[in-house]
Amino acid sequence: MKKSIKLILSLLLIIAFGQANSQDALWQLDLDSEVEWNSITESGILLVGTKDFQLHGVDSRDGNILWTSEAFEQAKKMKGADGKKVEPKYAFENYIRVLEDEEYQEVSDYIELKFSDATGSFKQYAIINIQTGEEVISPKIAEMPITKVPLYGEMATFNYDGTGYLPDLRMVIISTSYIDYVTKGNPTINITKMVDLLSQKIIWTNEEIAVNGFPAMLDDGDIVLPGTTQIAKLNPKTGEVKWKYNTSLKNQTFESFDLSLDLSNGYFFEKKKNSGALSALDMKTGKKLWEQELKLKVVPVMSAVSDGVVVIDDKWFTMYDLKNGSVKWEVKKIDGYIVDLGEKGILATSKGKQLMLLNRDNGSVIWDQKIKGINIDQIAATGVMYSDLKGRLGYIQFDGELIWNKKGMLEVPSLRYKPELTKEIMLIDGDLFQVDLLTGDYEVLHKGLSKKFEGDDAAPESVELVAGGYLFMDGNNLVMLEPDGSVRFEKYWAAPGLSLAAKIALRAAQVSVMAMGAAAQAQSSYVASYSRYGTNDYYSKMYAQQAQDLFNAAGQVGAEAKKTFQASVSKGDIRMILTKVGEGGQGKSSGLVKVDRRTGEELGTLLLGDKEPIYDYDHVSGQVFFKADKKQIISYSF
Repeated sequence: MKKSIKLILSLLLIIAFGQANSQDALWQLDLDSEVEWNSITESGILLVGTKDFQLHGVDSRDGNILWTSEAFEQAKKMKGADGKKVEPKYAFENYIRVLEDEEYQEVSDYIELKFSDATGSFKQYAIINIQTGEEVISPKIAEMPITKVPLYGEMATFNYDGTGYLPDLRMVIISTSYIDYVTKGNPTINITKMVDLLSQKIIWTNEEIAVNGFPAMLDDGDIVLPGTTQIAKLNPKTGEVKWKYNTSLKNQTFESFDLSLDLSNGYFFEKKKNSGALSALDMKTGKKLWEQELKLKVVPVMSAVSDGVVVIDDKWFTMYDLKNGSVKWEVKKIDGYIVDLGEKGILATSKGKQLMLLNRDNGSVIWDQKIKGINIDQIAATGVMYSDLKGRLGYIQFDGELIWNKKGMLEVPSLRYKPELTKEIMLIDGDLFQVDLLTGDYEVLHKGLSKKFEGDDAAPESVELVAGGYLFMDGNNLVMLEPDGSVRFEKYWAAPGLSLAAKIALRAAQVSVMAMGAAAQAQSSYVASYSRYGTNDYYSKMYAQQAQDLFNAAGQVGAEAKKTFQASVSKGDIRMILTKVGEGGQGKSSGLVKVDRRTGEELGTLLLGDKEPIYDYDHVSGQVFFKADKKQIISYSF
C-alpha cells in the first residue's frame, strides 16, 4: 500500500527567562483553554487542540478560527491500559490522522479521527472536513444501527478493526457484526458499507458480509474482507461479491489466518469442538483446495510459504503441501519466526537460542547454529543479519558459516539508516560503518563522526538522505557527508545558555523516542489488523520480502539495484535550530535560526525571548506557529 508521509518540522522548546518578542507578528490568537497541540496541514489549515479536548481549525493566513469541533470531546473519557485517563496532548497526537494523497490534493482537506478505550466498550470514528469542521463520514451518518453504551449514551455500532480509510481506493469502509437479542432466534446482523471520501456518498451496502480485520488489497484490484465467521472477496467499487467462505458450523469462528506472500493462497484454521480444521483457498476463485482435520489443544500459528503452509503448535512444526494438504514433514522444538528462502530452504528460530535452515522438501536440518538471544535483524542477499543476547550484530551466510563471529560482530548501533535497498549505514561507538547487503561486507565509512558534534555530550541523533548526501543532526549540529564518507559541510549553533543544554538534550531524546514510537505504532497497527486470528507472521513475511527483493537486486545492475527508499527522503529542506540570535542574557537572546539543510546556509533568524512555544513550521508559506503562552498562539513570517 502506498504511503505518503509529510515530514512537518516540529520542536518543543522550554525557555526560562527573557522578554517579549521584538519582531512583528502576522497574527495572534487567544483561546479560552490551554493549547496542548497544533499541526499545520497541506491545505493551509492550522489544527489546534486545547486542554478541554476541543479541536479548532484556524486559517493560517490570518489566525481566524474557522470552526470548532466537539467530535473529539468523548476522548476525554478514554482510559489507557493502566486505567488512567489519557492526557489531551497524547490524545491529539495519536487519535487524529491527517489524510494525504500525492495525486489528489483534495484528500488533504480531511482528517481521520479514530479511538477506543482499553476495554473496547466505547469507540469512535469520523472523517472531518478541515476546511469547514463538518463531520462528513461516520457510522452515525452512514446510518449504522444504534446501540446504548453505559456512561457514553447512544452510539452507532461498527467494528473498530474493520472500519477505516483505504488510501488506495480513496474510500472509507464501515462495517459491523452483532447478535440481535431483541429479534426471535437472535440472528447475527452483518452490515458493510463503502463510502467515497470526496463525495461522501455511500457507494454500496452489503448486509451479508462483515469485516473484522482490515481489508487486504489484491493485485487484481479486488479486496479480501476477513470476518469472524466469513472471509469474502469483492469488487470494492461495486460491492460485487466474487466469493465468500464460511466456517463449517454457525457458532464457530476463524481463529488463525494467513496469506501467501504473493496473496494467491489463503489458509484458515477454525476450531471444531475438541479439534480443528485447516483449509486452503485459492484467493482468486475462492475454491477450497483442501481441508485437513487437526487435533490440537491450542490455536496454532500459521505461516504460508511458496509451496504450502507451516503450522506451529505447542509441540510440532508441520509442513502441509499446497496441492493436497498432505503432511510433507514435521519436526519438533521449533517455535519462533520462519522465513521462506526459496530453493535455499526455510529459515527458523527456536526458543531464542537457535537458528537453523531446514530442507523444504523433507524438513531435515541443513545447518544449526546456537546463538543466545537470537533475533533475526534482516535478510541480506547472501545471508542473515541477526542480533544476539547483548544486542550485537552478527552475520551468517546461507551455508551456515558465521562471518561476523565473535570479534567480527558489530557492537550495538546507536543510529541506523538504509539509503538503498542494498546498503545500510550504522553509527557504532562514534564511528560510521557501511554494510553491503549484497555481500555481507562492512567498512568504516567515517571514523570519529561523533567527534564532529560540538556541545556537551553531543552526538548524532538522526540521519536523512538530503541532496544526495547523508545529513546527521542533533539539536544544534548539522554534519553532511558525501556517500564516500567525506565531509560536505559541518555546522554548529551553540545552545542559548548552558542551563538549557540538558533540557534541549532531553527534548531531542524525547523526539527520537516519539519517532521510533510512531514507526512501531505504524508497524504494530498492520500486525493488529490480523491479530484477532492469533498470528504473529507479519515479521516472517517482512523478512521473506526482504529476501525476495535482495535476491532480485543481486541479479540486476545499475540504478534499479540501487533504488532509493523514497519513504526515507525528507521532503522539507529547512531545519530550525534554537540558538542565540540577539543581544543580552540567554532569555533575551534566545531564538531560532532557519537553515537550508542542503547547504547548511542560514536563511534567517527569529528572536523569541522568554516565549514558551510549541513550534510548527510550514515550509510552503514560511510561517512559524508557536504557543507563546498557555492560551495563545502567535504566527511569524520566517
